Amino acid sequence: MFKRHPFLRAIVIFIECWLIGLAVLAIMYFAYIRDWQMNWGASDEDISRVMVGDELRTDPELNATRAVIIKGSPEQIWPWLVQMGYNRGGFYAFDKLDHGGIPSADSIIPEFQNLQVGDTITFLQVVEMVPNESMLWVFLPHLGGWGGGTWSWGLYPIDDQHTKLVSRLRQNYTYDSIQEIIMWSMMDALEIVMMRTSMLGIKHRVEGG
Repeated sequence: MFKRHPFLRAIVIFIECWLIGLAVLAIMYFAYIRDWQMNWGASDEDISRVMVGDELRTDPELNATRAVIIKGSPEQIWPWLVQMGYNRGGFYAFDKLDHGGIPSADSIIPEFQNLQVGDTITFLQVVEMVPNESMLWVFLPHLGGWGGGTWSWGLYPIDDQHTKLVSRLRQNYTYDSIQEIIMWSMMDALEIVMMRTSMLGIKHRVEGG
């Protein structure tokens, strides 16, 4: 059949090559890359420690703990976390994607320092906070697959001059449609880019860069 239809044969070969390539990438990702990107910068202690909100998502498929050491005290880092959000201080990542093209703040903004439990930050609600120690955000219910996911922050002093900033993102995946399967597949692999940039953006600002 293919001998009489070389164009059809070429299409089948093209599709087969793409499928093989995707399979190889998936194997490499789950075998060598996923553990690194899900725990970028985090030590075994960071990964195993209990953080606020862990009890809200048990055995999540997305369980990402990332950490960065910042030259600064918790009191110096906390204001940058408090003012995060759309139409606030931004997310210190890719402003054209997550902040409507508005540059993220490069200084502390006093009017955004009065964050309270129960407040909403765009698509997140502040559920728990201990100033200079920890804060828990929960994704709002109307966000489809993201609804109910948790995003927690922790500040852990290392010495008088350094603090470890830890972020933990947890959610159970949903597979109710092809769109959700594609979304979670992309999010699982690419979310690290946004998170890493955001955390390094905080570090850069606190350290006065």
